[in-house]
Amino acid sequence: MGTQIIVVGVIIALLVVGGRYAIRLEKQRLAELAEVAKAMQFTFYEEAPPSVAVQVGGFPLCNLGRSRRWRNVMTGKTADRDAVVGEYEYVIGSGKGRHDYRQTVAIFPGGASGLPDFTLAPENFFHKIGQVFGYQDIDFETSEEFSKHYLLRGQDEAAIRRAFNSAVLAWFGQNGGWSVQTSGGSVAVFRSERKCKPAEVPVFLADALRIQDAFSRAPAA
Repeated sequence: MGTQIIVVGVIIALLVVGGRYAIRLEKQRLAELAEVAKAMQFTFYEEAPPSVAVQVGGFPLCNLGRSRRWRNVMTGKTADRDAVVGEYEYVIGSGKGRHDYRQTVAIFPGGASGLPDFTLAPENFFHKIGQVFGYQDIDFETSEEFSKHYLLRGQDEAAIRRAFNSAVLAWFGQNGGWSVQTSGGSVAVFRSERKCKPAEVPVFLADALRIQDAFSRAPAA
């Protein structure tokens, strides 16, 4: 019995120490993100205020799972365009099947003006199985690399095909792993389950801006 009590005590102590260490790391991360935001001349929020929540809440990503939450949000301008960068979290499943999703997302309010609503994501094995049963995936004969690596969906297929011109297809054909969603004239860019380190945020935003630029040069719907 004495040995069991000692083991339980050690486990509890380790959990306490681990919890305190995690809290300390999170505080350090918050401080670093705030410094990055300041250097970028962005405003930093630990939790998205209502005004920002309206801008970031209309994408399909925001309808997934439960316990949805925007954290560590930065708002400002980059290349004279309004931009929001934040960490979006949600949970799918429960118990042993629970999975927590966390990713850094860049949003450009009004950055998809004139473009149709669509979702673009890396294609996986289950998507390919779904296509056998009629699951939509808009492919392009002119870009085998794009069609092989990405799943593209949306209601207005003709307008989506116009938006994905040769330059857009070429860029994504050479750069895998990105997800893009447009909704109501705004665009969200992210890598699923990829949360940036504080020092990576400026580079991530620059990459997202290049993607937004590519679509801004596409023909209007």
